[in-house]
Order: sequence, then C-alpha cells, then structure tokens
Amino acid sequence: MCNKCNSLSTFILGALIGAVIGVMYAPAKGETTRKKVKKWAKETYEDGKDELEDRTKELREKFSAKAESAKEKALEMKEKVSEKAVELKEQAQEKIGELREKTADAFEKAAKKIR
Repeated sequence: MCNKCNSLSTFILGALIGAVIGVMYAPAKGETTRKKVKKWAKETYEDGKDELEDRTKELREKFSAKAESAKEKALEMKEKVSEKAVELKEQAQEKIGELREKTADAFEKAAKKIR
C-alpha cells in the first residue's frame, strides 16, 4: 500500500477518534453537537473525495505512461520480428534455390545414366 494511502487512512482514523471523544465530552447542547458533527462529516467527506480524486488522477497518469511505454516496446518488438521474418524468408529462398540446383543436377546425372 502506498505511503500517501497510509497517511490518509491514519488521518481519517485519527479524525474519527477525535470526533468520538469530542462528542462524548462536549458540554454543548445536542443540537449544537449535531451541527458540529454534520459539519465535520461534510469536511471529512470533501477532504476524502479530494484525496481520492488526486490519487485517481495520479494513477491514470502513471497508467498512461506505462501504457505508452508498453506500446512503444510492442512496436519495437513487432519491427524486430518483421525484420527477422524477412531474413528467414530470404534464407529459405536461398536454400530452396540451392535444393533446386542440386535436384536439377541429380536429374541430369540420372538422365545421362539412363541414356
């Protein structure tokens, strides 16, 4: 888990504990306490939402960079494979040519022996 995520979790846990202790020992009226809790919950939600949006944006950027890098490597590999395929095709054509010559020579020798 990332350090920023741990920091966020620790912050939220601390805020919850603080809120609970504050409510338990608050000398204020119930209505006032409810307003404070509602305000705190809204602020905590907004902070968490902002943090989540930031982390999401960072992950998207990292993913995009990794995807671009992978795409470049795939294109490089495709190019190398294509080059190797051309090379192997040329080698195969040379071997076929050599085999044709040897076969033609063998047929000529066999034809001479038959005549």
